Amino acid sequence: MKKLLLIIMIVLVTGCVDVKTKSYDDIINSALTEKYKYVNIYREGYNYYLPKGLKVKLNDETSDIITDNKYNYYLYVDRISYHNKVENSYQTVKNAVFSNIYNYYDKTGYLEISGLQNDKYLIEIMYNYAKIEVIVDKNDVNTSLSYAMTVLSSIKYNDKVIANLIEKGTTEFKEEEYNIFSTVNSDSNVLRYKETYTEEENIIPDADLID
Repeated sequence: MKKLLLIIMIVLVTGCVDVKTKSYDDIINSALTEKYKYVNIYREGYNYYLPKGLKVKLNDETSDIITDNKYNYYLYVDRISYHNKVENSYQTVKNAVFSNIYNYYDKTGYLEISGLQNDKYLIEIMYNYAKIEVIVDKNDVNTSLSYAMTVLSSIKYNDKVIANLIEKGTTEFKEEEYNIFSTVNSDSNVLRYKETYTEEENIIPDADLID
């Protein structure tokens, strides 16, 4: 009986590890190996799972703005790159707080975390031909990273629908697609963030956040 109780306690303790105590790699790997059996957000050519605590604030033809009532997560899904099987061209950045490339079966991606002024951090994560960008407080980096990676890992594409859209040449596919393979720090279009931050903010490394 005591042995059974001990096993139950171990399971409960290990199963309830706070995401804030995990390393960035552990958060990424946990999401990559998770099997998402269903989706709850439906878009033209793709669907994804939105975790509890998040909701879609705004949706247009090329992107979603997701919120947890504290931060806005800017989701870009690149159906053209998916259809053409474009390869990830990201290279790690030495002066970032964190920068790494991820490969899982036939899917690749990257994570880059940069320090901004006022204890804010820019998370840019690309995986599965989609990208999420979000600016958060230092203490919320791990939680927001977990949210973002869950969304990206759960995306499921519909090849037939995407091929049909491209063939028809709908308006959204005629427009310039957002480059998910480059980061805000290497892209001039920083103002995609509809936040109170500007391009002039200094990007600074924070040794305390390096995992």
